[in-house]
Amino acid sequence: MRVTAFVLLLALALIEVECAGQSQEIDCSPFKKLPPEERLCYTIYRPVCGSDDKTYINDCFFCFEMEEMDNKLKFVHFVEC
Repeated sequence: MRVTAFVLLLALALIEVECAGQSQEIDCSPFKKLPPEERLCYTIYRPVCGSDDKTYINDCFFCFEMEEMDNKLKFVHFVEC
């Protein structure tokens, strides 16, 4: 039973990594819909590399920084810079 559960979790993790690697841009529109005082990012670590050569914790942190920089920040790739 434990081996089956482990294999299923491993398969899900691999699928998630593969799907994240296929996307070529980040959709920031869901984060812009919230008023500034309600904007809180989740803490799941999914690194995003920005055009400023900085690694952001995830797409949420990247999108907020992009807004702070008046959309001058661009998405480079998923994973650390």
